[in-house]
Amino acid sequence: MEHPAYSQLRPVTPSVGVVLCDNPSYQALEGTNSWVIRAPGDTASVIVDPGPHDEGHLNVLRRKATEDGAEVALILLTHHHPDHADGAGRLRQLVGAPVRAVDKRYCIAGDPLVDGEIIRCDGLTPSIDVLATPGHTDDSVCFAVHTDGGTSREDLEGILTGDTIAGRHTTMISETTGDLGDYLESLRLLARRGSGVRMLPGHGPDRDDTAQLAVKYLQRREHRLRQVAAAVATLGEDATVGQIVDEIYTDVDPVLRDSAKQSTRVALRHLGKL
Repeated sequence: MEHPAYSQLRPVTPSVGVVLCDNPSYQALEGTNSWVIRAPGDTASVIVDPGPHDEGHLNVLRRKATEDGAEVALILLTHHHPDHADGAGRLRQLVGAPVRAVDKRYCIAGDPLVDGEIIRCDGLTPSIDVLATPGHTDDSVCFAVHTDGGTSREDLEGILTGDTIAGRHTTMISETTGDLGDYLESLRLLARRGSGVRMLPGHGPDRDDTAQLAVKYLQRREHRLRQVAAAVATLGEDATVGQIVDEIYTDVDPVLRDSAKQSTRVALRHLGKL
């Protein structure tokens, strides 16, 4: 079974499978990836990013995560955006599990996630290592899944990256809760931690090597920063965002112009030019 596969639990690693939500868009690609962590024979499971409040999708998630009498022990959120988190409250009603996120406002009957925390649940073989990766939003987090419940690289089978790294195309930085400087540091963290480790993103296909994608994203962002700085030097400090976009994005699709302007504003803010 390959991506995209809607309304099915598609196994990806020994302990992690994905249910793809049917909410495709430019930003969400084919839709939101909702992840189910559970090793064969486990009596408990953990769901990461239940997705939007889509009753059909949530019921598929519930059914797949509770096969053979298993119970959902925990619902985790990579960040608060609606396409990842809006279904959490309804899923809790369906399965009774607490919801945990970095921001306490999105937790339900659970404590906020802590960077470096190792999550273990009764009846669940894998352990889950919490990696704070702010940047896309200030509450963005990744989850490293360890097959045998350990904490070392020896049993690290995958990293769930949410929107920090997507399976295809670049990630937007939120202008309200994101920060490009934080994002660059988060990419460096994933480049260090993710060499040879399968990447399990919030959107798009899973990829073989998290670090490879992190380095690619980092290089692209640093290249764009150099372009923005050069455009400001050429056009002057009073140049508008639109003028800078025209200077850099010489062949941008008009449909993507607003995204290009947002990316440019984020870069200008990082460079202290806005």
